[in-house]
Amino acid sequence: MKGKQVVNFLAYISIAFIALALILGKLLGWLINPNVLNALNLIAQIIAYTITAIYAFSFAKGKKSKGWMIAYVIFVILIVVFTILNTATIFKA
Repeated sequence: MKGKQVVNFLAYISIAFIALALILGKLLGWLINPNVLNALNLIAQIIAYTITAIYAFSFAKGKKSKGWMIAYVIFVILIVVFTILNTATIFKA
C-alpha cells in the first residue's frame, strides 16, 4: 500500500470504530461494559488524530518558516499528553 492508501484505510477503520461504539452504546448499552465502549471510542479517536497529524505534518513541512513545524510539534505533544490524561480519567474505576 502507498502512503495515501494507508491513511485512507486508517480513516475507514476509524469511522468503523466510531459507528460500532455508537451502535453498541445505543442498542446494547445496558449489556456492554462502558469501558468497552470507551475503548472503541478511544481507538477511533487515536486513529483520527493520527490521520490529522499526518496531513498537518505535510502542511507544516511545506512551509518555509520553521515556526510552523515548531507549532506542529507542540500541538502534537499537547494532544498526546491530554489524550493520556483523559484516558486515565475515563478508565478510572
